[in-house]
Amino acid sequence: MNDCFFYIYNEIGYNLILIKNEEIMKKLILSVVVTLFLTTAFAAKKTPNNETGTLEATYKEISKLLNNFPSFSGLDQDVVVKVRIAINEKNEIVVMSTNTSDESLNYYIKNTLNYQKLSAVELGAGKGLIFLVKFTK
Repeated sequence: MNDCFFYIYNEIGYNLILIKNEEIMKKLILSVVVTLFLTTAFAAKKTPNNETGTLEATYKEISKLLNNFPSFSGLDQDVVVKVRIAINEKNEIVVMSTNTSDESLNYYIKNTLNYQKLSAVELGAGKGLIFLVKFTK
């Protein structure tokens, strides 16, 4: 059996430590390699998730569908509604929820958007989207 010698320089104590055992040396080298991989994995810069810029065609298509709204006589002021949709496997819009208490707005949004075929292919099946709709009086 070959004896391997491994020197570690300890900066704090300014001394050299001699490691003679081959098994300890392998574990030490393995732990150094694992530490290097982990630090590079955590330090790697992640690309930002910039979906708002890529969904421009989808937003235009949804706004085109919603711009045909009738005049809502019950609106005393401008109303902003948060709408949550999902896309099914037929590339159709499914309205999941709205945050409005006005039933006529809720009914209009759901009836206008539900099961409308989305020609923009930016959102795939199973993907969701949350957006705001502003209704003016």
